[in-house]
Amino acid sequence: MDTMAKKIRLTNKLIQETLIEAVGEDSLVIIEFLKNRKNISEFIIGEKTNIEIHQVRNILYRLHNQNLANYKRKKDSKKGYYISYWTFNKKRIKDLVIEIHREKLLRLQERLNKEEKNKGCFFLCSNACARLDFDQSSELSFRCPECGSLLQQQDNERTIEHLRQKIKELEIYS
Repeated sequence: MDTMAKKIRLTNKLIQETLIEAVGEDSLVIIEFLKNRKNISEFIIGEKTNIEIHQVRNILYRLHNQNLANYKRKKDSKKGYYISYWTFNKKRIKDLVIEIHREKLLRLQERLNKEEKNKGCFFLCSNACARLDFDQSSELSFRCPECGSLLQQQDNERTIEHLRQKIKELEIYS
């Protein structure tokens, strides 16, 4: 187990935030319903959660894509069609938290690197339509591609400091 996996302390809030980020807030109702159950029919899930079957399936497939839910398909002998029976995979949550945490940290570090490499070389529309680097701005004759107003050079020191702080928080948190 790597050091990040050892350091992350799972809280209900962290788990909930991760699940919302990974599969959407609408999935929480179904996750809560499935949490301590096994092999539940998608029709029963829809009935008990009061969610339409097409929405239930959409959510279940999102959970399945993140390996948060598994299913078995069985053919209904009377009706002749297949029914899926779903089980929530609780063991996957910690790995998902770590994956998302790493991805956030990596994105922030990449953004910080770009901001530091281009310090003082960003240009901002006075109407906040666009923020462009020097090359993009010069190609547009320092005019906003949205509204045409003159772009102003931006001091990105606050952005850099904000990114450093967010990275520090994530590193401490992990």
